Amino acid sequence: MTQRNDGIIHDTEDKHWWCHHGLELERRFVALCNDRLNVPAQENPEKQHDPYAPDLIVAGRVADLKVQNTPFFLSSRYGMDPRRTVTFNRKDYERYRMLYPGIDIYFWVDWTQTQSQFGRVEHLAGIYRLPFAGVARLIEDGAQEHHYKHRYGDSQGNAKSSFLLSLDAFETLFER
Repeated sequence: MTQRNDGIIHDTEDKHWWCHHGLELERRFVALCNDRLNVPAQENPEKQHDPYAPDLIVAGRVADLKVQNTPFFLSSRYGMDPRRTVTFNRKDYERYRMLYPGIDIYFWVDWTQTQSQFGRVEHLAGIYRLPFAGVARLIEDGAQEHHYKHRYGDSQGNAKSSFLLSLDAFETLFER
């Protein structure tokens, strides 16, 4: 479960809900880029015809947005800092490698949950960017992969595993 901005907890396995919620977050991200970061951004016009097209055009480049509000607390089991670790789905890696190798990946992080039964982290909020080629290099160089036990029988299209990536490898556009 994940806590939304309105305080309601929503099921992380409900892919349909998260896809619709993601559209709202993409619009907020575009406004943030244009209004606060002075980075030109817009929704990708291709999404009008293809709902699977990449999310955005940022600084003139095709981009996809990953929003994460809960740290991957278990990353410490892999020798990584949960405060500075993000997850990147294997299925996205395979899809981008085949269809969009020139895409930029943006992570918009805001740890609204800072503790769990697996540990505690200090709050972190920021926007980070890395071209997909850099993400692919991290993965091909041996990024840890976590397999979600509760998703083995998933029929909603949720990713079965994710790679753990350190934000230290990304360009920081904003951080507090």
